[in-house]
Parts: sequence; structure tokens; C-alpha cells
Amino acid sequence: MTRRSSAPLLLALAAGVSPAAGARADETRANETRADETREEVPSTIAVLCAPGDRFGLRVVAELESLGFRVELLDPAAEPVSRASLEASARQAGAIAAIRAIPSGRGVEVWIADRVTGKTVLREMASRAGDGGAEELDDAALALRVVELLRASLLEASLPEPPPGELPATPEIREKLRVPAPSALADAPAPAHPQPAPAHAQELHVSLAPGVLLSPGGLGAAVSADLGLAWMPSEHVGVVAFAAIPLTSARHERPDLSVDLSALLVGGGVRFTPRARRWAPSADLGLAALSLRTAGLVAGADATTGESSAVTVAPFTRLGLAFAVTPWLRLRADVLTGAIVQGVSVQIEGNEIATWGRPFLLSSAGVYIRWF
Repeated sequence: MTRRSSAPLLLALAAGVSPAAGARADETRANETRADETREEVPSTIAVLCAPGDRFGLRVVAELESLGFRVELLDPAAEPVSRASLEASARQAGAIAAIRAIPSGRGVEVWIADRVTGKTVLREMASRAGDGGAEELDDAALALRVVELLRASLLEASLPEPPPGELPATPEIREKLRVPAPSALADAPAPAHPQPAPAHAQELHVSLAPGVLLSPGGLGAAVSADLGLAWMPSEHVGVVAFAAIPLTSARHERPDLSVDLSALLVGGGVRFTPRARRWAPSADLGLAALSLRTAGLVAGADATTGESSAVTVAPFTRLGLAFAVTPWLRLRADVLTGAIVQGVSVQIEGNEIATWGRPFLLSSAGVYIRWF
């Protein structure tokens, strides 16, 4: 009996198996290619790396899904965080970006691998300590900041010369994150030259304030009504005018005589004030005209009366402070001081009874109304 060689049989089996195995291998490669192509056709996928049940990671997922993104959850296990591992996870999920957050001493450390701009963003976000409700609220706020950080990274794709990345910023991505196309910025008109700040509007103020007029020299104080007008053509300098109308007289009284003096002041000058704020101080310098009238009575068997008048001028300074109740109404207090060079001498029968005007002081407080 002749022994036949087994080589032809082995060759035949090999020939029969090779086509089937090759077909299955080709089919497997085709399926993987189709899977990769399918993943690349979903440009709105974001990979989020977090442990199962991680509360903060789920918050990030919820924020992304609310924007219409498809989220791929990946378990990083014990893999250390790095740019290379994060980019690999994004490619594995067919995602445009991968996000991973790890606890830090102050809160969380967020890593974002952005395949559209080709860069990795690292940011530490501080959290707030508190009760359970506060921590839950803080997780939601931090998750929103993570999404905004991703959006800020993707915004670089809108630059006229965007950074090179692995994936283009598709219209779908631009719509979801409202990222403008580079051409939109390139074709945008150049910003106009900045306009100068508007000039200070001219203002006219009217004031009404009761006041007290007094001067050392033997006569008492008198009550007056202080009417004022201020025109401010600029923010810091203006012109003022005022009139102090006497309501009572300054009196000097003794058993044998009495003397009354009434003083009408009319003046004008320049006002200086700093930048208008709620509290606004001011300083006025000017010249005042004074109309003085005296009336005296000498008691006794031969009672006599007498009157006299005089007009003079005197320089004055006035310091004021206004408090803005509304843009149109202010409360204001002023102190005006001046001096008549020679002073006024009140005499009866050649005898000096009192003096007035070296110096004089008018203090008032009232309302200050903006007319326009």
C-alpha cells in the first residue's frame, strides 16, 4: 500500500480557509472605518471624562445637553490627566473636545482638549464651602463656567486667521455656541473713530434760603432771605448772583435809646466747584453792594428820632456745600464773609453808638433748584 503525502491536502485546506478569513478581516476593517466615519459625522459630540455617578461631571453633561450637544461619558479610571490622554479620549469618542475635572485644593481643576483650535485649556475654579444646598448650587455654577470656558476656547475659531486644529468649526458648532465665521469678522466694518465725550451741559440754578446776617460792633443779628442765581457754562467754573433781603433789623438797645440797622446785600462773582457728585462743595469770589439804613430813638423828655442811609461796596467770599437729593433738587448751606473797608459808624448826637461791617457774615441754608 502506497503512502500518500499529506501536503496537497494541507495546501487545499489552506486555500479554502484563506478567502473566508480574508473576507471576514476586510469586513471588520470596513465596519471600523464606517464607525470612525460615523463618529466624525457627529460634530457636536463632547467627551466628558468622569467617574460613574460623579455629581459635578453629571452637571457638566446636563449643561452641554441643554445646548443640544451629544455627550459621550468616558470613565478615566486611574489614568493620570494629561494633554495627550485627553486628546486621545476625544479622538476615541469622535468628539470635537474632551473635558475632565479633577478635585483641587480650592475647588476643581478643569482640563479641556479642543480639537477645533488644537489647544488644551487648563483652569482652576474655586468652589464655595457650605451646606449641601450651597454645594449643589455651586456645582451648577461651576458647570456653567466650564461650558463658558469651552465656548471661549472655540471662539478662537472665529479669528480671521484661526489656529490650526484637527477639525473644522462646522456650521452646527457655530450655531450651538454662536461662534461667528472668520469671514464675518474679516468683512465687518472697521470701528468708527471714538467720538469725543459730550461737552458739559450748561446749567442754571436758583436758590432760596433763609439766613442770618451779623457783624461785630454792638449791633445784633438780623434775619434775611437769601435769593441766588448760578449759571454754570462749564463743569467747574460759573458765575453767581445773589440778594440778601432783610426781614428784620439788627438792633442796639439801651434804656435811653434804641437803634435799628437794616442791610440789603446784592452781589455777584465767580463760582469754582470740583466735579459734580452727590456732595458738591463750592467757593465764590466777588463784590457786593450794601444798602444800609439806620433808625434811632432817643428816650427822655425831649425824645428824638433820626434816620440815615448809606450805600457802599465790599468784597466777599462764600463757601458752600450742596447735597443732591435728586438731579434737579439739592439742599445747600452757605457762609458768606465780607468787609467794608472803612466800616459803618452808627452815631447819635455825635456820639458813636455802634459799628457795622468790619467784617460782616451771612450764613444761610435752603434749597437749590436746577432750572435747566
